[in-house]
Amino acid sequence: MSPKDWFRELDEAREARTRRDRHGQGELTLLDGVPQRATGCLLPDGSKTDARCLLPYVSVPTEQHRVWTRRLPGSTLCRRGRLIVDSDKALFFIDEPAADLAAAQLPQEAMQLCLERDLGMSVRIRALVGGDLFATLLYGALCNTVWRHKATGAAWHCCWRGAGGAVAHLRGQGDYLDWYCSGGEGSVDEQVLAEINALGWELDEREPAVP
Repeated sequence: MSPKDWFRELDEAREARTRRDRHGQGELTLLDGVPQRATGCLLPDGSKTDARCLLPYVSVPTEQHRVWTRRLPGSTLCRRGRLIVDSDKALFFIDEPAADLAAAQLPQEAMQLCLERDLGMSVRIRALVGGDLFATLLYGALCNTVWRHKATGAAWHCCWRGAGGAVAHLRGQGDYLDWYCSGGEGSVDEQVLAEINALGWELDEREPAVP
């Protein structure tokens, strides 16, 4: 199979997992049932905007707890907020510049068990992952490895696709295909290890890689 055919098959597979729901003049795009982006969202002043879901695969109690972002007109700046879905009628974007995945709103178990969430909540990691080299090394370190939460002993792992998606979400651009098979799967760079250790997680080398 040629590289062109391989990427075409990946695109087709991704498209098969994508759903687009119309709500009035707005459209909500979901991948594997998880919201990714929205177009034609209404603002309180009646104007429209497009929006992107931040860290879409982080567990939330309800869809209203997700954090979204929109580009400010005529600017490179983005503003956070919440997306309200009025089924079949409209999508509404409500500005909330300090919107966050509030600790009090998330199940304690999810807070402790999700390494991806802890990476996303780290300002330092979000800065480092902006560099292609660190992003690639982080992708490799998350692929088919087992990480344990130091305080609870709980395990966390993900597959190659999940690792690619995690890096894309941390960078706030693209999707898992941008990192899938980028190399180093299952190997852990020393700096990446130190950064993850600082978040309260450690590599469990006693367990086999996850298939």
